[in-house]
Amino acid sequence: MPDIEMLKDRSAEGSVSTERLPIVDISPYLDSSSSEEARKVASQTLDKACREFAGFFYVTGHGLAPEYMKDLLKLGHKFFEQPQEKKDSIHIFKSMDRVRGYQKIGENVTYAKRDQQEALDIYPEPENPSTAQLEGSQLWPSEDDLPGFRDTLLDYTEKMKKIGHAFMRAMCDALGHREMFDQLQDDNYWVLRVIGYPPLPEEYDLDKGISCGAHTDYGCLTFLLADDTPGALQVESKDGSWIPADPIPGAYVVNIGDIIDTLTGHQYKSTYHRVIHRGSNYRVSMPFFFEPQRDQVIQTLPGMVPAGEKAVEPFTYFDHLKRMIYNHFVSNDEALPEKPNANALTQRG
Repeated sequence: MPDIEMLKDRSAEGSVSTERLPIVDISPYLDSSSSEEARKVASQTLDKACREFAGFFYVTGHGLAPEYMKDLLKLGHKFFEQPQEKKDSIHIFKSMDRVRGYQKIGENVTYAKRDQQEALDIYPEPENPSTAQLEGSQLWPSEDDLPGFRDTLLDYTEKMKKIGHAFMRAMCDALGHREMFDQLQDDNYWVLRVIGYPPLPEEYDLDKGISCGAHTDYGCLTFLLADDTPGALQVESKDGSWIPADPIPGAYVVNIGDIIDTLTGHQYKSTYHRVIHRGSNYRVSMPFFFEPQRDQVIQTLPGMVPAGEKAVEPFTYFDHLKRMIYNHFVSNDEALPEKPNANALTQRG
């Protein structure tokens, strides 16, 4: 674990970069009739984006219709437009494992600061739910309140897993290590968040916490579906400035998570990103986190350990997720931790 005193929260600092994220067309890996040359171009484009643009990029060619994507975001807006007591009835602290369900504004904590967002967190349900970590049953809004909400989102996760598999095949073509990338297409875990961001007031003190503090993601890949709000999501570039990741209609913003970063010896890097929403509208985003199977053993792939560094000690994905996720939720009635939790894989908070 890194020395937390040496870490610095850059969530509210830094200039805005003029760089723009690259675009990856993943369609050759979703179309069985595509040519070898088309797949080669797609894998090379992906490889370059992961190496040269800090592992953040736009994705087209995923096969989901723009109207379908808009309808999903409308469902998100409908959830947050419910009366507060309806949302509170499925609060995470009422769930069996205390991570599934709704969080109020300020209860998601990044770098020991309260994020100015509310959210609904959704995980796969185990066959035999219990109170053990990440083993509970999922809390959902009632069918009377939001007809079709549960079924629509669960169907969406199945669609997104297929897109995640396409990326694993593309990475395999770029990097090799077929055995591992085949394993990363088997019995995938996933997390889906529906996040609502009220605009930050102009006079709001960013040092108290922003819409979402700077962080890396814990799994393989994150696929971000967001409404058309500009100037909110920002990605840290190699020079420390922040690249705007404004939505492109019909495209996803995709980023590398800690697991791919670790497997590739940081060649494909999980990168700090943050949200500072100062617009006039209520912003909704729906990140889908494509993950390995629960018990997948993670270690840097042969030949990818950086020169002069020790190989990461093998660990299981699910242990990593539990270590990180249970430090993120603090009731608004409770005091914040004095020190932020540190992520041992990325050496950041």
